[in-house]
Amino acid sequence: MFWFSKRKKNPVLNEMDGREVKYVTRRSYKADGSPEEIIVGQTGRIVLIDKEIRILCGETDVFKGDVNACEYFRLMSGNGITVTGFNNVIEKEDHITVYYKYHR
Repeated sequence: MFWFSKRKKNPVLNEMDGREVKYVTRRSYKADGSPEEIIVGQTGRIVLIDKEIRILCGETDVFKGDVNACEYFRLMSGNGITVTGFNNVIEKEDHITVYYKYHR
């Protein structure tokens, strides 16, 4: 009867754990309301530690947040993901796109 209480992991989380990162972009909005993508890091790795997701580029954290509080979506091309949620590094809501180094 315990099989109903088990929580299944998000398949996107399983796919991205330990993946190498080519570069990371952050979506921000200009004064006129149009979006722009800014590169915030290159050559890194995605790490899931307990209930925390960390995206590292070099030796610095680009994104750090709670796994359950963030939303994850695969890119249609298959070469990355988007992560939306509260970023503990910049202390506000964030929307980033992570591009994998090897996606095949």
